Amino acid sequence: MPKSNVVSWNVVISGYVSAGCYFEALGVYDEMRAANVKPDAITLTSTLAACSQLAALERGREFHKHIIEAKLNSNEVVMGALLDMYAKCGAVKEAEAVFNQLPTKDLVSWTSMMVAYGSHGQAFEATKLFDEMLQRNIRPDRVTFLAVISACSHAGLVDEGRKYFNSMVNDYKIRPTTAEYSCLIDLLGRAGKLHEAHEILQRNSDTEGDVELLSTLFAACSLHGEIDLGERIAKLLIEKVPEASSTYVVLEKMYAANKNWEGARGVRFKMKEMGLRKNPGCSWIEVDKRIESFVAGDKTLAQAESVYGCLASMYGHMEKDEIVA
Repeated sequence: MPKSNVVSWNVVISGYVSAGCYFEALGVYDEMRAANVKPDAITLTSTLAACSQLAALERGREFHKHIIEAKLNSNEVVMGALLDMYAKCGAVKEAEAVFNQLPTKDLVSWTSMMVAYGSHGQAFEATKLFDEMLQRNIRPDRVTFLAVISACSHAGLVDEGRKYFNSMVNDYKIRPTTAEYSCLIDLLGRAGKLHEAHEILQRNSDTEGDVELLSTLFAACSLHGEIDLGERIAKLLIEKVPEASSTYVVLEKMYAANKNWEGARGVRFKMKEMGLRKNPGCSWIEVDKRIESFVAGDKTLAQAESVYGCLASMYGHMEKDEIVA
């Protein structure tokens, strides 16, 4: 297919997005623009999805301008993708503006707006929007319930979160999967109701030994310093996935926080004995519409010397602040 055909470019861009190669998708878009090919609704929907996953807000705003220029702001699919991008990038006010401009609001757009509110501690707005959606006779699905329960979790609204979970099961007959149980366990775990969360897992044979759910509860045990329950869950996780270094890392931190140095040393020795290493953290930053990715300990970057010099300067200022404090 000729490179002047937008369809050819769309196939490649959407293919990269589907495969989770978001940097590559945006790179192909830049090549397409350099070849003087005009993007269409499909192009912008795909690139906005990439921005959503990368939290690339500035690039997303750039695509918003293209949408206005191309007079696509009445296209429901494109505007839905734009709303999702702003929601996942944390631009709540911009997400609100897009939501209010939508010609028609479907379940996806209501859910995206709830996600935006919930992710930024605006649980009241999320629950209010959920109730407004019900008043308009729009039936929520499991993703909508995830959004509103997650909003309650971030704000510590345990009773409200329980109410929505029970409504999902009893009123809407939606059988909870691992995702919904994980949200409920996170809700209870953040609030320190660890034993209640553990009892919920033990009630159901489908959840009792689920690694993802146990990991969520284990993280909550670490957060609240619940050593006894944490050790029991860690033992289960190690039996099920002995090669997962994350369990050992969290357990070591729990011991260290509790000043159990012998326990921490034992965990480090076990990791060394098994040849396990902590996976390096990865993050990225958007500067002047360019996205730069970083891996912990990576010194192969062209700007590595400047980056580590800046970090050293920041550490110095932090140490001075600690001494003064």
